[in-house]
Amino acid sequence: MLQTIRDKITGWVAGLFLGAIAIVFVFWGIDFQSTSAAFAAKVDGERIPAETVRRAWQQRQSQLQQMLRDELPPEMAKAQQSALLDQFVQQSLLTQRAHDLGYQVSDQALVKRIMEIPQFQVDGKFSQDRYAGLLRSNGTTESQFESDLQAELLLEQLQNGVMESAFTVPYELDRRYALEKQQREIDYALIPANEFLASAKVTDEQIQQYYEQNGDDFLLPETVDLQYIELTRAQAESKVDVSEQALKEYYEQVKERFESPERRQARHILITATDGLDDAAAQKKAQELTEKAKGGADFAQLAKQNSKDPGSAEQGGDLGWAQKGMFVGPFEDALFSMQPGEIRGPVKTQFGYHVLKLENIEKGHLLSFEEARAEVEAEYRKDRAQSGFYDDSQKMADAAFEALTELDSVAKKMNLQVKEIKGFTREGGGEFGADPGVIDAAFSEDVLERRQNSPLIPVGEDKAVVLRVVAHKPAEPRPLAEVRGAIESQLRSQQAREAAAAKGADAVARLQKGENWEALSALGVKPVGKRFVTRDDSIAPPAVLRSAFQASKSEISEAKPYVAGVTTDDGNYAVLAVTQVRNAEASSEAEAERNNRRRQLERRTGGEELTAYVEEAERNADIVRNEKVFE
Repeated sequence: MLQTIRDKITGWVAGLFLGAIAIVFVFWGIDFQSTSAAFAAKVDGERIPAETVRRAWQQRQSQLQQMLRDELPPEMAKAQQSALLDQFVQQSLLTQRAHDLGYQVSDQALVKRIMEIPQFQVDGKFSQDRYAGLLRSNGTTESQFESDLQAELLLEQLQNGVMESAFTVPYELDRRYALEKQQREIDYALIPANEFLASAKVTDEQIQQYYEQNGDDFLLPETVDLQYIELTRAQAESKVDVSEQALKEYYEQVKERFESPERRQARHILITATDGLDDAAAQKKAQELTEKAKGGADFAQLAKQNSKDPGSAEQGGDLGWAQKGMFVGPFEDALFSMQPGEIRGPVKTQFGYHVLKLENIEKGHLLSFEEARAEVEAEYRKDRAQSGFYDDSQKMADAAFEALTELDSVAKKMNLQVKEIKGFTREGGGEFGADPGVIDAAFSEDVLERRQNSPLIPVGEDKAVVLRVVAHKPAEPRPLAEVRGAIESQLRSQQAREAAAAKGADAVARLQKGENWEALSALGVKPVGKRFVTRDDSIAPPAVLRSAFQASKSEISEAKPYVAGVTTDDGNYAVLAVTQVRNAEASSEAEAERNNRRRQLERRTGGEELTAYVEEAERNADIVRNEKVFE
C-alpha cells in the first residue's frame, strides 16, 4: 500500500506499456489552447487535446521512420494518423462507458497490481526504492504513473467484462470439432519441375528482355564513403581527476543513497464491512481478534482464518519487510510506534479495521565514507565522466557546425583522429553496423547533397560521432554479363515449372473425363496411394491439403471424385483426387482437450464481441474529429 495513494490518483492517460517500463504519458482533460485547433476530437462533448495526439504521433512517426529507414510515404503517414486518432477516440468511448456503468478501481486493487509488477521487485518482493528510482529514470512521478495505471485497470475491467461474457454452446463445439478434425480420403501424384530442366532452352533475346524488364532486381546498392570523428565515454572517464577531498565532498552530497532506512516486519489481520457485517460489527470482530491474539492465540492462524486481505491472508498475514512510505497513514503510524512482539488493534484505515503484530525491527544504517569509498569513487568517476562526455560532445558539435564542410580542423581542435568507412550503404556498414541514426544522417540532404558535416549523432549510450560524406556512388545496374547466369537459371526454372503444370493440367483433364490413375501411368503420372488425411497432415504437401479441404462436400464421392491440380510451394505440380469425407465424432475428444478448445473459442469470440462493442459505441456516440490536427 502506497502512502496517501488516493490523493495521488487524478486524471488518466491513453496508454501504458509495463513490459519494459516504456510509458506513454498522455494527459487528458487539459485544454492547452482556446482555439478550434485545441482539440483533436470531441467524444460526446469530451475533448481529446490536440497536443496529446500530436505528441503521440511524433513518437509513432519516429518509430516508423526508424523501421523504414526513410521518410514515410504520404499515404502511409495519413493512414497511420487516422488509425492513431481512432485509438484515442475508442479509448475515450470505453472510458466513458466504464464510468457510466459504475466500474471503479479501488486503491487496494491498484496497490496490489503495482506490487505485482516484476520490475518493481527485489528478490521477489516489492521495493519502494526501486519503484521510485525506475519512475524517476523514466521521467515521471509516482502520481502520474499511478494515475496512468488506474486508467489502464479501469479499461481492463470493461474489456474483460465484455470478453469474459462470451460463451460457446455444446452444439457449436461439436460442430467445430467435426470440421476441424474432419478426414478426407485423397490420392495425389507429384510432377517434379526438375524433370523438365534439361529440355528447357533460353535464348539470348529472352535473357536480354528479362534483364531490361527487371533491372531493379539487379542493382548495385547506393554507397557513400564517410569521414567521421568520435567521442566515447571511456575517453572522458580517462580524464577524470580523483582526489580524496573531492570524493569526501561528493560523499556529503549523495550520502543519503548510502543510508538504509529502518525496516519493520509485521503481520496483520484485515476485517472489512462485508459478508453481512456493518462497520460496527467489523470493528467489534477486529477487537475480539485483538484480544485473542493478546491472549496467546496463534496470530498467523487467526489471519488465515479471518483476514480479508487477499495479498497476505494465506501467508498468515505476513507483510514482509517494509519501510516508511509503503502504508497508509494510520496503519504506518501504529506500526512504527510499536515494539517487537507487540499486538495492537483495531486500527482503522480506508480499507477496514486492522489487527497488527510487529515481528522484528531492522535499524537503519548510514555507511561511513570509508565503508562506502569504493562505491563513491565509482559513482564519482561515472558522474564526472558523464558531464565531461556531454561537455566534449557539445564542443565537438559546435566545432563541426562552424567548420561546416570539413572535419580535419575539428579533429585537431578536439585532439581526435579522423576515421573512414568506405562503401557505406542504406543498410549500414563498418563499425556502425545498421545504426539508424548514422544511416539517416549519412543519407540526409545536407550531408549527402551539400556535403556538410552532420549534427552530433549518439551511437549507443557511450559514443557520439560527427560525420561527412566524401564520395557518393548512386545505385546502378549490375552488368548483364555479371547476372546472366542467374537470369538464365531463373528462366529455365520458370520454363520447367510451366512444363510440369501443362503436363499436370492434361492429367487433371483426363481424370475429370473419367479415366483412372492406371490410365495415366503411360504419362509417368503415378499416385502415392489413397489414404485419409486431416488438415494438419505432416506428409502431404500443404498446397495439396489446402486444395483438398477447399472442395465442397457435395463435390466429393467415390463414384465421381473431386479432381484438381495445384502448384506446390516448392514449384512442382500436384494432381489430386478426393474420394471420401469422414467427420470426426465429438464424443471421442478427451475432456481436457475439449475444455481447452472451448476456452480458446470463447477468447476468440470474446475478442470479436469486444470489436463489435466498440463499433456499436462509435455508432451511438457524437464524435467530431479535427481533420487539421496533424497539420
